[in-house]
This record gives sequence, structure tokens and C-alpha cells, in this order.
Amino acid sequence: MVAKQKQAKRPIPARQDGLETRRQLLEAAGEIFAEHGYAKATSKEICERAQANIAAVNYHFGGKDELYAAVLEEAHSRIVSIEAVAAAAQSRAAPELKLRTFLTRVVAEVCKSESGGWELRVLSREVLSPSAMMAGLVQNQIAPKAKYVRAILAELMQVPAEDPAVSRVLVNLIGPILMLLITDRSLQKKVVPKLELNVEVLTEHMITYALAGIEAVARQRKAEKGKR
Repeated sequence: MVAKQKQAKRPIPARQDGLETRRQLLEAAGEIFAEHGYAKATSKEICERAQANIAAVNYHFGGKDELYAAVLEEAHSRIVSIEAVAAAAQSRAAPELKLRTFLTRVVAEVCKSESGGWELRVLSREVLSPSAMMAGLVQNQIAPKAKYVRAILAELMQVPAEDPAVSRVLVNLIGPILMLLITDRSLQKKVVPKLELNVEVLTEHMITYALAGIEAVARQRKAEKGKR
């Protein structure tokens, strides 16, 4: 009887292998930047954690700066992607439901415990101490999403998205989210000890508060226009 030959393992295609290395570098870098901050993180430590060649950062990203920029954008996108915000803004749903969809996703991410992923921690560090890479994050992630959220708010208020009141309402909407993002959990417990970081409860509260404020501002804008 002829012995069966062992089936040779198929080599991983170079492109697939390269994409996996890039993904591992992003994850390792995200963790290390979240732990130590941008200044103290090193490409050597990132490559070691990613089990990649020491030259991998330069090969896949062009350097530490570019890797950090990619980490920031990846973190922001994981919290809520441009595609998700665009889909909500451009859907045929009622504007109240569009706003609820957006807030539910963002609040769910922000309410993650400290044992959660690195995404919130790395963004928190960047907000508190902006780097030169913040400009790219604003241009590629924050500004496009803000544009879609302004469209939702403008629809709710029945005014043009360019109306200054829409931008003011956007600040009111995002302000509490930023506070939860950048404030240490232990400090939150001391300042607002009864704050319940329950996604459903907090989202419902923010929706109720936002809709009441939006309605009041919209009435005021309508009254102002009536006097002209």
C-alpha cells in the first residue's frame, strides 16, 4: 500500500500576510499609545508587541507619526464610522430616530469600562494634549461626521444647516459626551456620584434633554425670523 503523502501547507499570500501585519501593528500601537502616550511610545516596543519586524512600522505606515495618525483615525472610526453617521443622516427615518441612532452608538462606546478597548483612552489622551496629528483627525474623521450630525439637527430645527444656532446645538450635544470621554472614572464618581453609566438610561436622558433644547431653540429662531 502506498503511504499517503502529507499535504503541504499552503503559503499565506503576501498581500494577506501584509494586511494582517498592518492590523497587528495598529492594535499593538493603539494599546501602547493608550498606556504611555505618544511621546513615550516607541516603534521598537510596538513591533515587539505586534511580533513584527523592527522595520514594519516604517514599511507599513512610513513612521511613528503616520502610525499614530492611523491609530487615531481607527479609534474614532470604531466608535462611530463616517458611513454609519452618513447612513443615519441620509435615511428616510424621522429626524428624532436619526439622532437616537447616532447617540445610542456613541454613548454605548463612551460608557465602556476602563477594562474596555484602547480606542477611548487614546482619543482621550489626544483631546487633553493635542498632537500635530490632530489636524488630520479633524479633517478626515471629526469634520465629516459633524457635517452629517448638523444635517440631522437642522432637520429637527427646520432651519438651514448653516444656521449658527445649529452649531451651538451641536456643541450642547457633544459637550457631555466629551466630558464622559476625557474625565477619569474615579473623578466622575467624586464629582457626580449618582451618575449611572447605563447605556439605555443615559441615551434616553440625552435624547430627552436634547430634543427639549432643540425645540426651544427652534421656537426662538422662528420667533426671531418673524420679527424681521
